[in-house]
Amino acid sequence: MTPVRGQLHDPVAGVTRAVDVSWDPAGRALRIAAEAGARSVPAARLSLSGGGWQKQDVHLSWTEDGRAWAVTISEPAALESLAAALPAEYGSEIRRLIAAGVRERRRGRRTLVIVAALLLFPVLALGAAFLLRDRLIGLILRRLPTTVDAQLGELAFRQVGSTGKLLASGPAVEAVHALGERLIRSAPSHPYRFRFEVVRDPSINAFAAPGGLVVVHTGLLAAAASPDEVAGVLAHEITHVLERHSLRQLVFQAGMAGAVRLLIGAPEGAAEVLTGATMNLTALRFSRDQEQDADRGGLDLLRRARLPAEGLVRFFDRLAERGGALPPLLSSHPAADDRAVLLAAELTHQGEWPVEALPVDWQAVQTEARSSR
Repeated sequence: MTPVRGQLHDPVAGVTRAVDVSWDPAGRALRIAAEAGARSVPAARLSLSGGGWQKQDVHLSWTEDGRAWAVTISEPAALESLAAALPAEYGSEIRRLIAAGVRERRRGRRTLVIVAALLLFPVLALGAAFLLRDRLIGLILRRLPTTVDAQLGELAFRQVGSTGKLLASGPAVEAVHALGERLIRSAPSHPYRFRFEVVRDPSINAFAAPGGLVVVHTGLLAAAASPDEVAGVLAHEITHVLERHSLRQLVFQAGMAGAVRLLIGAPEGAAEVLTGATMNLTALRFSRDQEQDADRGGLDLLRRARLPAEGLVRFFDRLAERGGALPPLLSSHPAADDRAVLLAAELTHQGEWPVEALPVDWQAVQTEARSSR
């Protein structure tokens, strides 16, 4: 077949580049050619999915060396050419995804008509937006590509770096990196590039930005009794990223006007709409359901990574019992009093799993954390 143009999402280099895509019938493999060279991906390793701003894209993805790779093809003619060249089962799946995208775009146009009609009646529009805000935000999130998450995460990283409090190296950084990477290696397939950072701050806090930035305060490391407790917090924050909870809250904070712009605007403008909300990621308030999802997802990550989960229960339990004002980690996360109880119940439900402890010099971590607060 004549090669068609596509976009290769390279998780190693962290870039997206234009490539030529063709089918090699002799080797039953997808051939991907770029200036830097070519690669072949056997058909048996490919999985197909739809996506894109207008659901016009088809993603051909595979796993290589534990990393998720993907080629995206958008042009209708290119997709039809590829569908005709690929084996029947793949060709029919591509055509099914194309048809599903057409239906989704039709539904999207109907949604835009509905939103436009609501705007003609301001009072009704405001009332409907309040009652249907969760559905509206869900619709917006489905239309926002994960490149928006990456843009916001990069902005958040620059903001953290500009404070001058970022730790570049040392036992605390090494421990957080090791724990985070252990969890990510065991996580389900995802499109995010995670980075784990430590900042000098005495507050007992950690937060996650869209796109995969997870920031841990030295105050939390000083307060944690073991690396197991930190691993539990990291697993919780990673789940917020995977479920796009932070992005959902930023869309909510953008208000009705921002939501409409996100719904009918171009995806490249989405990060601009949400930029103002990213200035205070540590103050995001997640809903009870989001927190419970993050707790359950965190336990599942710990199980997949063969890390102990009891530390997460102990950590939230000890923080909830602290006298005086709650630390930021709990004050920004509702329902703190029953978190440990719910986690313990979920642990009982899941049962025990094999554990492979990660060697961490915790005394060195705490010494550094306490001196850096």
